[in-house]
Amino acid sequence: MAHIHISFHGKLIGVLLSLALVGAAVTSVIFVTEHNEAEGDPPVAFHNPFGLYSPGTLDQVPTSARLQMLGALGLDSLAAYQDYSLGLVRDVGVSWVRIDFIFDGWKFLEPSAYLEKLHRAGIEVMGCAQPLNSSLPADLTTFQAGLKHLVHQYPWIKVWQIGNEPNISMDNPGDYPRLFLAGRDAVRNACPDCRVALAGAATRYPSQPSTDHVLQVYDGIIAGIRKQTPAGSPPFDIFDLHYYGFTGSENDIVSIVQSFRDLLAKNKVDPNTDLWVTETATSTGQPSQPADVPSQTESQQAAELVERFTTLLAVGASHVSWSRPYENYRYGDRKDSFYDHSGLVYNGLGQEAAAGIRAGTKKKAFFAYRTLIEETRGATQMQRLGPGRYRFLFNGRGPLYVLWSNGPGPEPADLFGQVTVVDLTGRRTTTSGEKVTLSATPVFVETG
Repeated sequence: MAHIHISFHGKLIGVLLSLALVGAAVTSVIFVTEHNEAEGDPPVAFHNPFGLYSPGTLDQVPTSARLQMLGALGLDSLAAYQDYSLGLVRDVGVSWVRIDFIFDGWKFLEPSAYLEKLHRAGIEVMGCAQPLNSSLPADLTTFQAGLKHLVHQYPWIKVWQIGNEPNISMDNPGDYPRLFLAGRDAVRNACPDCRVALAGAATRYPSQPSTDHVLQVYDGIIAGIRKQTPAGSPPFDIFDLHYYGFTGSENDIVSIVQSFRDLLAKNKVDPNTDLWVTETATSTGQPSQPADVPSQTESQQAAELVERFTTLLAVGASHVSWSRPYENYRYGDRKDSFYDHSGLVYNGLGQEAAAGIRAGTKKKAFFAYRTLIEETRGATQMQRLGPGRYRFLFNGRGPLYVLWSNGPGPEPADLFGQVTVVDLTGRRTTTSGEKVTLSATPVFVETG
């Protein structure tokens, strides 16, 4: 038998979920009810849930920094940067992206030509409508009218999100329900078959208040929306969770997802409401801001991406998205910040210029993401067997394991005989199951 030092801590409470598929919306992951107590958590039916947040956009990047980013890549326009980013989207193999539509008080800013290119490329889009300012106007009529225009302008966008991270982006998060209700009504009136997502809850960002604080804010937000929702109608179709932790986050993610499921149930919202994670990332190198960001290597980022996405999907997320494929230089006009280190591709500026790293150099995490997508392509189900132990099932071939060490424990029962071990770069090695050993870096193990 294989020498795998990982443990099974029993089934995760509350992950027997049933998530509805959306006909024309982005492909989703749904839970099924089969459960074998001896084999870990219940399996989930699996499709391509992988995405990218904000590819090809430079919101909150100062004009001078935008010019530096474009110049480092040898590009002469934002349109050229959008085409470059679309190439990254295709290269890594994701099925969807989230694009923000910023409302400046009079109208929404919309990258029309780029959106059409994404559509023609077969990339699904989640549209996030959000105000530019941190406080809301008394009258949201113009916001509603602009959002209705967007829905009619892009009929192929079937998922619309209202706002973003009110717990950290708004002066008064308690005013967010008013924005959401205005946006929800606009979308549902203009497109009855569209789905509406609650603004993402910001969790685990450096220097951010504790998860308990986020839960408290969203408790008030959800309660306020629930009270103004007609009986028999869901207050929202999608709950979005953002997670910006560091390496080794598996156990933390399991706990946080369960906490938010409990919060939904407390407010009489279906705890099985579709869960998306439209923003998640971890950094490389040593960001200067915020002050408490640890130094991490490319290898750590790559390992964390695979571990994080695998964990999130297994505990109920139907869609997962890395935050920005390309590093944003001076994001928020902050020098050498987290977002200047958390992309999958180097921008070649700042610390990187001094180190001789050229703009456009792909990090190890880029290739790890592509390997994860390729290895799981065609899977019909996935299952969490225990910490660091995940299994994808296919029709007509043996299972695929994603495995890493997270404590001692039993081995998968069918990991024996000849297997193929695939590392995060996609390199394949044939060996016997008895010789497989694990470390903090995950590996893909193909059987059969």
